[in-house]
Amino acid sequence: MRVVLIPNEKAAGVPSAVGPVREALTRLGAKVLLPPDGLAFPGNADEGLLSSGDLVIVLGGDGTIIHTAKRAAPLGKAVLGINCGTLGFMAGLESDELERLSALIGGRFTVEKRMMLSVQVCPAAGVPVEYQALNEAVLARGPQSRMVKIAVSSGEEPVATYNADGVIVATPTGSTAYSLSAGGPIVDPAVDCLLLTPVCPHSLYARSYIFSAAARLTLRPEESRGEAAYLTVDGEESVRIYLGDAVQISRSAYPASLIRLKEQPFYQTLHQKLTSRR
Repeated sequence: MRVVLIPNEKAAGVPSAVGPVREALTRLGAKVLLPPDGLAFPGNADEGLLSSGDLVIVLGGDGTIIHTAKRAAPLGKAVLGINCGTLGFMAGLESDELERLSALIGGRFTVEKRMMLSVQVCPAAGVPVEYQALNEAVLARGPQSRMVKIAVSSGEEPVATYNADGVIVATPTGSTAYSLSAGGPIVDPAVDCLLLTPVCPHSLYARSYIFSAAARLTLRPEESRGEAAYLTVDGEESVRIYLGDAVQISRSAYPASLIRLKEQPFYQTLHQKLTSRR
């Protein structure tokens, strides 16, 4: 078995974990493929390297796992995250559970498919640009303290217009991330849907919406005291969205594939991860 190992060596705990993971895999008979020396994350999650293995192991926290899983999804590669961070919702193993890698090499694992989002920025004049989101896309105000005004529609039907700090469109996976902190509901990742949550809306009646996975949402900034709006995708890309531009969000053609080596009931994991941060 050829295993691609992607470490985020800028994350705490990762540099000391690379050696033990590589040695454990080698002892089990796997061929370990590493990025070239000196190539740091995220540049080391190269599509050429990812496509050369049978599966991918990522060392880092949730952000590292999300980025790599998105890169691997169009290639059809499954990803095992080994948590070296503090939260680790996305991880299949903790860094002190390397003995379980024998199940991976022995083929005793399951692959969990997670819905992703296609996020298209459609400028008033220009070529659309597409991004992929595993957690969420956020259209929000810039560094100033003023609110933005955002109109949301589903297909041709208007849904709501928010005066708020921003609007989050999340996957079920992302329902336990930024959307949760903004007051959105927790959605079981087995449920395919799009989740819309306003951020600090200036209204007593603004609530989250849950849409079918077949929905196509459009977000448009409207004139709001001159405040700029910015799109952020999974906390990575940040793109200014101008008046007349539109952000179209729908289900991606590519699901992320996450490897599970142990029984991880969703609500038990949720309870453990969230209560550990109180």
